[in-house]
Amino acid sequence: MTNRCLTVIAGILEDPTFNHICFIAESLSTLLPNFYYRSISKSSLRWESWLKETCELYKWTHTKSPLIWREIGLSQTHVNYIGSSYQFWELLHKYYNITSYLNKEELDALQADLLIAHNIKRQKSKHLQVQEKCLRIMIIGAGRSMCPDLVSQLLMTKELWMTHGIVISLYDQPGCFFKLRRIFKDARTIGAGLNTVNIVENIPDGLKNCDILIYLDSFMREDNEGTDNWLQRNYKIIENLSAYINEYAPSHMKIIFCSMSLPCFYANIMLELVTKLSSTNIVVASAHYGLELIHTFVNSLGLTHQNFGCPPIWGFLGINHFVDVDHMIQKYNIYYPYKKVLNSNKTIIPSRIKYSELRWFFYMAHDKDPYKNHFKRKALVRYQVGRSEDFPKCRAICDLLKLWYSKKKSIGDEIISLGIASDGSFGIPKGLVFSQPVYLKECEDGTRKWIPFKDFPMPNMPISIFQNFIDTAIDIKEKIIKLKNEIDITKI
Repeated sequence: MTNRCLTVIAGILEDPTFNHICFIAESLSTLLPNFYYRSISKSSLRWESWLKETCELYKWTHTKSPLIWREIGLSQTHVNYIGSSYQFWELLHKYYNITSYLNKEELDALQADLLIAHNIKRQKSKHLQVQEKCLRIMIIGAGRSMCPDLVSQLLMTKELWMTHGIVISLYDQPGCFFKLRRIFKDARTIGAGLNTVNIVENIPDGLKNCDILIYLDSFMREDNEGTDNWLQRNYKIIENLSAYINEYAPSHMKIIFCSMSLPCFYANIMLELVTKLSSTNIVVASAHYGLELIHTFVNSLGLTHQNFGCPPIWGFLGINHFVDVDHMIQKYNIYYPYKKVLNSNKTIIPSRIKYSELRWFFYMAHDKDPYKNHFKRKALVRYQVGRSEDFPKCRAICDLLKLWYSKKKSIGDEIISLGIASDGSFGIPKGLVFSQPVYLKECEDGTRKWIPFKDFPMPNMPISIFQNFIDTAIDIKEKIIKLKNEIDITKI
C-alpha cells in the first residue's frame, strides 16, 4: 500500500484527446486492481490560469491539454511528471502493453458520449445541492386514500416552499406500492418534477434530513382482539418508529399525527420514547373532526359556513373527542342607522352602516343536535364513494403547516384545535397529549411552538363527562408507561 500510484489526468473538458485518455483510464481502473486515477476537468476559459499555477507549483514546463502526472505513496507527496498524451500512450504500452487508436469519427462519437455523461453528472450534483435547500416531508402510511389529495395540497402550499420547493418521500408496506406509484405519476401533472415526490423503500431513508413527518397509518382493532392487546400491538409499532427517529431523524423534525386509529396514543408514546426531538414538535391534527361536522350543521340552519371558524375539538383522539359547536366563532354583520338619518327626514346620507362582530354560536346551537344530519351524510358518502371524506383531514394538516411555516413577520393570533402536550391548562395533566385550543408562540431563538390558549372557555359539556375524557387519557398514559417499563426490564 505504501507504493500506491495515482495517475492524475488534467485537461480541457472539450478536448477529445483528454476525454479519450480519461475513457481508457476509467476502463483500466475497473480491469486492473492496482490502477488508480483521478481526472481534473477545466473549461477552456479557466484552463490556462490553472495550468500556469500548477506548473509554477511543481516547477514544470507544460503548454497544452492534457497534463498528466503520477502521485506516489499514501500521502501522495511524491509527484512524478509524465507529460501529455504522447507520453501517456508510451507509458501504457511500456507497462501494460496497451495500444489504443481511434479515428476522427470514433473520437467525435466518444467525445459526444462523454460530454453527455459529464452533463448528467453535473446536473445530478446540482440536484443534490438543490435538495439541501428543499423542505423535506415524509409521509408514513402513504397508501391511505387521503394521501393523493394531501400530496397535491402540500405541493401547492406556498408557505412550505423553500428556495427550491418541496421534496415529499412516500412510504408504506410493500403491498401498497401500486398506490404510491400512482401518486408519484400524478404529482407530475401539478408541476412536480421527478424528484419532488419520491418513494422510499424503508423508513430510515425517509427520515434522513426530514423536516416534517406526517403519520397517516392506522392499525384498527381486529376481531375478538382485547383492548390491552390492541394497545400493545400499536405500542410496538410506534416503539420501532421511535427508535428509527432517535437514530436517523434530525433534531428539528416536526411530527404530525393524523391517523384514524389512535393518534393521541401514538403521540404520547413518542413523548416517552423519542429523546431526540422537543416535545413541542410532536402534535396531533384534530381540526378535521370539526370541519366534517360544521358543513351539514350550518347548512341545516340555513346558513353558509363562509363566516364560521372551526369549532374547538377536545379529547384524547382515537378514544374520545367532543366538537364544541357552541363555542364556534361566527363573523356576524350588523347594520346600525345613522343618528342624522333618525333626526332628519331629508338626507342623502346612507340610512345605515355595516359593522362586523365575532359571536359565539351558542345563541343558535345551544338547543340543536349537530349530529342529526352528520351521520346520515357520512353514511351516504361512504356508500357512494366507498370511504369517508378525506378533504377535511388534508385541510387540517395543510392549514396547520401554513401557520407553522408562515413567512410573515407577525405570526398572527389564530386559535386552532390541536393535540399537544398539555402544560396543565383546562385541568389536563401536564405532559399529556390532549386536543385543546392552542395558539402559536414565537420564541426568542426564532422557533415556533404551540401553546394552550388558557383564556378559551371550557367546553360546553357536563364537567363530569369532560373529566371522564381526561381520566381515560390518564389511564392509557399509565398503560404506556407500564408497557415501556416491561420492555425495558426484558432488555436488561
